[in-house]
Amino acid sequence: MTSAVRLPDRLPSLTGLRFFGAVAVILFHAIAVPPITVFADERAAGILTFLVSKIGFVALTFFFILSGFVLTWSTRDDDTPRAFYRRRFFRIFPNHVVTWAACLILLGGAPAWVALLNLLLLQSWVPRLEVASSVNIVTWSLSCEVFFYALFPFLLRGVRRIPRGKLWYWALGALLATIAVPFLAVLTMPEQPTIPVVGVPTYEFWFSYNFPVARLGEFVLGMVLARTVRERMWVGPPLWGALAILGVTYLGMLPVPIPYGVVAVEVVPAALLVLAAANTEIRGTNRFFGSRLSLWLGNISYALFMSHAIVLYWGRPFFLGDRKFSTPVALGLVALAVGLSILLAWLLYVTVERPIARRWSQPAPAPGRTVPAVSSPGT
Repeated sequence: MTSAVRLPDRLPSLTGLRFFGAVAVILFHAIAVPPITVFADERAAGILTFLVSKIGFVALTFFFILSGFVLTWSTRDDDTPRAFYRRRFFRIFPNHVVTWAACLILLGGAPAWVALLNLLLLQSWVPRLEVASSVNIVTWSLSCEVFFYALFPFLLRGVRRIPRGKLWYWALGALLATIAVPFLAVLTMPEQPTIPVVGVPTYEFWFSYNFPVARLGEFVLGMVLARTVRERMWVGPPLWGALAILGVTYLGMLPVPIPYGVVAVEVVPAALLVLAAANTEIRGTNRFFGSRLSLWLGNISYALFMSHAIVLYWGRPFFLGDRKFSTPVALGLVALAVGLSILLAWLLYVTVERPIARRWSQPAPAPGRTVPAVSSPGT
């Protein structure tokens, strides 16, 4: 796993890209979710909803692959499972607990058992969307991440033992396992009941999108890809090329029906984007996505992802009621919601996430020994 050329310990381009993934999720919720949308023009709302209808799905696939990649890239050989779990806990749970409590209070509460499952990040194991998407709607994905983190130290041992010549076979296996998920869902899950409005079978969607085991392939794919980059086995398209591929294939996936269109269609372009961004650091061609502004936005992206539901699902009815607006005004309100979400994320980052991570993610130093402050982790 070593190379004659020193590889960077951190990958700022990937940190910068995380922000745009978080914004994609905000746009999906702000435009495509019927109770939240503020567009009075049904035709304009229909076009915009169609255009962003899969953007949240793509963002989550990118996040899961990115998570496996960055954790594998950044974990030291002398790291221990206990140290890893400690860092993950103090990285994830402070923001989660704060936004969980805020959503529980501001959005009207939830049954005690549902609220508890959400607090413990176990909700995605329940095959009911009203549970997986309850309280803070986005934390179903965090429920998957916690499962990945629990397995990571053990998966890492296996990934590190893969012979160099077989890495691409393992990457292909993880990719095929991910693509097979919707087909397995259609074959094994009942067709009733269906999700209102979209008419998609509830259990097919849950199995394909929310079920942690079904999303594990994306995380493992990211882990294996991290090794291929470390071994200098990737010479694919540059970052701009990967972004172009993602954009073109996204337009092609819009008509693809659920459950096939939520993960399987975009897993390859999302993986290419992660690979290309990592390569910009190795080649020294990093530009915008590694800039100071992009890095700052990337650092607050987790807080942005976790807190934007407060702006959309509470702020919209509290300040606007159920009113709808002309298309220019509605677009301005969406932009305002993104801006307010960024402001709230920054406050959460500087008051909760960063100070707690710096103070508690590492054990107290032994007498006479100092431990450097911990910056915001990459995932």
